[in-house]
Amino acid sequence: MRVVVAMSGGVDSSAAAALLKEQGHEVIGITLRVWSYEGKAKCGSCCSPDDIDDARAVAQALGIPYYVANAEEIFQDRVVNPFVQSYLGGKTPIPCVACNRDVKFNFLLKRARALGAQLATGHYARVEETDGRYALRRGVDAAKDQSYFLFTLGQDELRDIHFPVGHLTKAEVRAVAERHNLPTSHKPESMEICFVPDGDYAGFVEKVAGPQPSGEIVDGDGQVLGVHQGIHRYTVGQRKGLNLGGGQVRYVQRLEPETHRVVVGSAEDTGRDRFGLLQPHWVDSPPSPETPVEVRIRHRHAGAQGRVEISPHGLVSVKLDAPARAVTPGQAAVVYAQDRVLGGGWIV
Repeated sequence: MRVVVAMSGGVDSSAAAALLKEQGHEVIGITLRVWSYEGKAKCGSCCSPDDIDDARAVAQALGIPYYVANAEEIFQDRVVNPFVQSYLGGKTPIPCVACNRDVKFNFLLKRARALGAQLATGHYARVEETDGRYALRRGVDAAKDQSYFLFTLGQDELRDIHFPVGHLTKAEVRAVAERHNLPTSHKPESMEICFVPDGDYAGFVEKVAGPQPSGEIVDGDGQVLGVHQGIHRYTVGQRKGLNLGGGQVRYVQRLEPETHRVVVGSAEDTGRDRFGLLQPHWVDSPPSPETPVEVRIRHRHAGAQGRVEISPHGLVSVKLDAPARAVTPGQAAVVYAQDRVLGGGWIV
């Protein structure tokens, strides 16, 4: 089987390529160049020039062909611009989902298929096929599971996708890389968003969109408690950085981009047990309203029990058994049945 491996320059995709080569497949390594590396815009994780050099060195060590594909235009259009606009609109985006959907499993999968190949990545997730239908499941290593970011994959994509490290722990992945003497064996992990390597999301938004208007910080009754320097600096559930002085501990309850207001309240005020899903997507078919499911409202969320409801007009909402704190517009809500990803959507 011919397989294109998306090589980020990290140990996970390196081990994925090594495992496929070990299994006797024809392996081709491709790294996506997604970001400008000039001056202050230099990218710092998962797609930097050093990462490309590392991926090339791994390909040489494995004796496989290696290429770099320029995806800067689609990355800017589908990932970076929506990231900025979401913050300006009072939402908290999760660009890794868009990157997986529009870049890795659209742009790159199309190119793999054009080569008569399937696509493999270093994601910690699993694909299982039963009677011609495909299930997307969590990675075996619960601490590294990345299935949350992959809920937009459907049957057409999953038939040509492989996750060679999904059944392994991180330690086992490093052991694979060590066994093949790969230069990325002990490379540390990238934790930040690749195009915001310093973690300063607000600064990045201002660099792209310019200075943002200040506004009032108010309580639920509209009483002014303070001022802020732009709603893009806040997210639902946030406690630190409000600078409201001593006394009652307050959390961001919601953001109002129309009035440039940040509304704060108690921890309980941030709780919600019902919310809508924008652009819902199902890996196979949606669960019935009677089916209990687990819903993760952010990547590190432990999950909450609930149900998915679909109106006669097709509107999808989630009803949780108990209120969850910091249900944040712009984040993804991903629906599971045990370890199987059923689908998800964007919280509204």
